[in-house]
Amino acid sequence: MDLIIPKVMHVILSLDAGGGAERLVYDLVRDAAFSPVPPVVCCLYHPGKLGALLQQEGFPVYSPVTKPDGLQWSLVPWLASIIRKERVDVVHAHQYTPMFYSVPAALAAGRKRVIYTEHGRLYPDLPNWKRRLCNPLLSRGIDQIVSISDGTKEAMVAVDNFAAERIAVVHNGVLFARPGSDFDPAEKRRSLGILPSHRIIGTAARLERIKNLPMMLLGFQRVLEKMPDTSLLIAGRGSRERALKQFSQELGIAENVRFLGLRDDLPEIYPLFELFLLTSFSEGISVTLLEAMSHGVAPIATRVGGNPEVVLEGETGLLVGDDDYVELGDKILELMAVPERARRMGEAARNWVGNHFSFEKMVQDYLRLYRGAEADPDAYAGTGGTCVR
Repeated sequence: MDLIIPKVMHVILSLDAGGGAERLVYDLVRDAAFSPVPPVVCCLYHPGKLGALLQQEGFPVYSPVTKPDGLQWSLVPWLASIIRKERVDVVHAHQYTPMFYSVPAALAAGRKRVIYTEHGRLYPDLPNWKRRLCNPLLSRGIDQIVSISDGTKEAMVAVDNFAAERIAVVHNGVLFARPGSDFDPAEKRRSLGILPSHRIIGTAARLERIKNLPMMLLGFQRVLEKMPDTSLLIAGRGSRERALKQFSQELGIAENVRFLGLRDDLPEIYPLFELFLLTSFSEGISVTLLEAMSHGVAPIATRVGGNPEVVLEGETGLLVGDDDYVELGDKILELMAVPERARRMGEAARNWVGNHFSFEKMVQDYLRLYRGAEADPDAYAGTGGTCVR
């Protein structure tokens, strides 16, 4: 007998392209596992690019007429009305603010099941006494609290005052198309303005302070001193874009740095990279990190948050100290000096992600929680990958 697929409503701030949580929700909604009962999405701010794409595909995507500023209790009856209208069984809130409004809304709509996923942490990650007081009470209205990494779970306990035993860990999974058969790496390189003689390293990230792109630029400056025929590609948008471009000018490396903006062709860009860089101050489980690794690209990432759960030091990549651009530059040079080692790490990274961070496994984990199954701490012991525990 087929298991029942519950009607799920995802609540998120927006579905702007470029963020890992936004992309994850977009892919979850479209996954074939939910096609018998298509999910609903509520964006508290605005639908964004990915929300518009979902609407074009026929999925219900709701957003308030105006973006709420400050505490907006009107969002509670608004969400409750959609829950009733769409006959929702499970409310899945992504991040803290959506959870804050979803808990009373689910109660007002008839005590629907609530799943709350914390996708990452702020930087600096400082305690808020109001949250610490409210969270034990709010958690009574949450059926399952989810963290995407062990590091994020530790912060939720220490900083947010959530009970550790209430938190399950569900690692992000990657779902990314491979380059098509007509993909021409040389043509892609030419289209990006990269000289044939240049070696390429890069990243894909929101251009925000938490991603610490200045560390990457400073590390890259050290690389160019030894390997001047190297290009750094940075895909993404954010509030720090202009400042980062200016900083690359000040460092004298602007000719070797390409800011690519938001890209729909990352599956054709990742294979050009010798190395993928991630220099975040704080990180949950980076979707772009998983994507790059799934394309066989060895990563170098900061030793923060969930990165050590993805990057196995010396096996699937290298880890460096938080904000240590000197070590970053040295590690890049170390791997680029021995391309065969980087290729072996890239292949190990591809296998590791494929075996432990599959999107299909993540979907099944969430389905299990949606249906009300208890999190089994021993069910995935020793996997080191996507799990509920």
